[in-house]
Amino acid sequence: MKHLLGISLLAVAVLCSCSNNEKKSEASQRHDAWVASLNDSLQAARDAINQNTLMMQSLDSTVNTLISGFEQTSNPKLVEQYVVAKGYANYDTSSRTGLIARITESGAFELVATLKSGSFDRIAVSSNGESRESDVVAYDKALNSRIGGTSIVAFKGAKADSIGELIHLNSSDDIVVAFKGGKGGTAKLDKQQKSMIARTWEYYNTMREIDRLQRQSLLLNEKCKIIETRINQDL
Repeated sequence: MKHLLGISLLAVAVLCSCSNNEKKSEASQRHDAWVASLNDSLQAARDAINQNTLMMQSLDSTVNTLISGFEQTSNPKLVEQYVVAKGYANYDTSSRTGLIARITESGAFELVATLKSGSFDRIAVSSNGESRESDVVAYDKALNSRIGGTSIVAFKGAKADSIGELIHLNSSDDIVVAFKGGKGGTAKLDKQQKSMIARTWEYYNTMREIDRLQRQSLLLNEKCKIIETRINQDL
């Protein structure tokens, strides 16, 4: 009887030991999987940083090509200096109906629309069956001003960016500007205006993309530091 009892107790002890080992094994597997996941995330972030670096190098090359076609404005009447396509440093925006583009000191893309003998507070630009409209800019003698019978309105922001993109994509085709919100009208952009706006948007968009990639890489670097710290703490 004592012999049988001893065997039973031994069997229970063995079963408990096996159960504990299984629990430890499961916990170890979960831990190993967690560490592997951290290492995968770390490698993915590093790969993304390397990819961003390659893209920025390519974009920098594009900027170096484009920048020779731009200069700063030298018009003392302007409240700030703008980056414009060469030949437009002294351009008088009130001289003719049409549309030009420039880049502000803060790096924003800006369209300046001019309408002789009329008034307006927004524009719609159309090409190849597609139309994109600006925000409304109310008459304020600043962004929306008038010189004699000529109205001059400056537009910037997401909708102006979208118009710039449309012109860039369709610069070899007909592009029409509709002046809305007053005694408006329409005007067809000439080859020089289309080229000037398309090149300005390309330069601006390239710089914007470089800035986006730089900010993204900074965030990815911070992510790498956090993951590395967690991995090192676990060693």
